[in-house]
Amino acid sequence: IEQGIERGIMQGIEQGIERGIMQGIEQGIEQGIEQGIERGIEQGVEQSIVRILRRRFGDVPPAVPAKLEQLTLPDLETVLDEASVATDLETFVGWLTAVP
Repeated sequence: IEQGIERGIMQGIEQGIERGIMQGIEQGIEQGIEQGIERGIEQGVEQSIVRILRRRFGDVPPAVPAKLEQLTLPDLETVLDEASVATDLETFVGWLTAVP
């Protein structure tokens, strides 16, 4: 009887560990996909900002894309709005460097 109980406990532990590992893998994959999608959206907005600035003002200093990579999506959306109405590139770059 004791061996049966011991075997049952061991099987239960093994199954619990296996389920835990599978759940961890699934959660990791799901989180990775979500982060990948969000980063893709951010990159799209970054590219749109640079494209707007190039069309409006010509060459864009390398510091602009570098700064954009540091921003969150809500901040990038604000920058996108500002890029659309900026009067000149120098003013925009000054404004952008002040963004935390």
